[in-house]
Amino acid sequence: MHLMTTEKWLDRYFDKASRPSLPTLQRWLRDGKIPAKKVGGTWFIDEHAWLADGDNLVERVLKAG
Repeated sequence: MHLMTTEKWLDRYFDKASRPSLPTLQRWLRDGKIPAKKVGGTWFIDEHAWLADGDNLVERVLKAG
């Protein structure tokens, strides 16, 4: 499991012109569309689970380290 802040996740995977708005991202997190944990009032995205979603090969590679 590799948890990252929502800001870092957005910076890593979205161009500034195409990134979802903060309310949209928060809705996706609340609805479970993106694997994440809320600690206090801050969301942390599980990057490995997000990348492996639906792809068994990626999941195996990430687990192998």
